[in-house]
Amino acid sequence: MDMVERVIREATAKSKDGRIDVNDFLNYASATTRYGLFSPMEASIIFHFAGRGEPGQRLALLDFASLLDPRWRSPSELDEEKVKASVGISVVDKVFRSAWYFALGGLAGGTGALTVYPIDLGELFISSIHVHGLTPLFFPS
Repeated sequence: MDMVERVIREATAKSKDGRIDVNDFLNYASATTRYGLFSPMEASIIFHFAGRGEPGQRLALLDFASLLDPRWRSPSELDEEKVKASVGISVVDKVFRSAWYFALGGLAGGTGALTVYPIDLGELFISSIHVHGLTPLFFPS
């Protein structure tokens, strides 16, 4: 994201109206970097999210703020975090969750053992036949 931010900042600073479109972004990126870092599809994705889905826009640096800021959160995420912070989890609830996850882990382990045991048993049977020199007709060696 550092290169994206650099290209966006410099391209918007050099444009006359402080706004760029996808072609301006790609032209500036190819002119200032050694290799073509961004494909047209990547640039389209960047502009799609920054422009909130409206195609063909010329976007200012401020329009890219939600895309470039790693601390940015959508308003719905902020509301969910406030609700989670206000509702405390009791000690009993934590113990119940731990016991529940422990039981689920035991169930998963038991299921795995029940699934693998017949395979191991068949493997042991086949290896013991070859060790003792008894070669049945369906296992010619």
